[in-house]
Amino acid sequence: MRKIFAVLGCLCLIITVAGCSGSKNYHKSEMPDPKGYNAHFGDMDADGDEAVTWEEFDAYFPNANKDIFSALDLNKDGVVDHDEWHEFKEAHGMRDHN
Repeated sequence: MRKIFAVLGCLCLIITVAGCSGSKNYHKSEMPDPKGYNAHFGDMDADGDEAVTWEEFDAYFPNANKDIFSALDLNKDGVVDHDEWHEFKEAHGMRDHN
């Protein structure tokens, strides 16, 4: 009986370690610390059209470059929408604006 519990315990440990070790990369390239990009979507969307253009993003984050914006624009339509923004934030563990 002890052997069964020992084997089950080892299996649980292996499954836990394997499940925690895999990390999903949100971006395909090196990106700056995402914590510097924690903002409410509506604060960036200056014209209120539910889409953040490069110009709006650049105005809100003046130190950002276009590569950062392009990485956020997941569907490559030239704007970052609310869903894309929140997917980025969630991927980096940012739920609320600081």
